[in-house]
Amino acid sequence: MAPPVSARTHKDFPEKYADVYIPVSLAAGTVRTPEFPVVVEAYDILIQVQRTLPIGQMICMMGATSNPFESKNCTSADPLLQTEWTVSNEGRVVAHGSNAPSGGSSIAKDRIWKLVGSFAGEAGKKYVVEVKFTKDGTPLNGAEPRLVVIKHKKFW
Repeated sequence: MAPPVSARTHKDFPEKYADVYIPVSLAAGTVRTPEFPVVVEAYDILIQVQRTLPIGQMICMMGATSNPFESKNCTSADPLLQTEWTVSNEGRVVAHGSNAPSGGSSIAKDRIWKLVGSFAGEAGKKYVVEVKFTKDGTPLNGAEPRLVVIKHKKFW
C-alpha cells in the first residue's frame, strides 16, 4: 500500500493538508490505511474521484446528491459508493459508522469528494482507518479514487 501523502511532498488541495491520501479500488472489500498520528481535532474520512464521466452520472454514482432535483436521474443501482468504516487505536475500535446514501459531499471543477465518516482525534495517539466497500463500485475505478483522511477544518 502507498504511504500517506504529506504536505511536504505535495502542493495540491487536499493532498497538502491530508493526513492520509492514498489510491484505492472501490471494489467490494476492505481498505486499511497505514497508522498515522493525530492532534486533538475532528477528522473527516472522504473518498475523492476525478470527474471523468458526466457530472450528473458521477453525482448519482457517488451518492453526492443533496436534493431531489439532483437525484431525479439516478437509477436504482445508485449510489455505487456504500461503505462501513472503523477507526482504531492500538487495535481497539474507537469510532465506526457508515456513509449516508446522499449528501455530505463537495463538488469541484475536476473532482468530487464524498464524506464517509468523521472521528475525534486525541493528541499523541496513532490511528488506522479501515473502509469496507459494501457494494461493487468498480465502475468508478477509472476516476482515480483516493481515500482521504483530513482535519475537518482543513477541508470544509
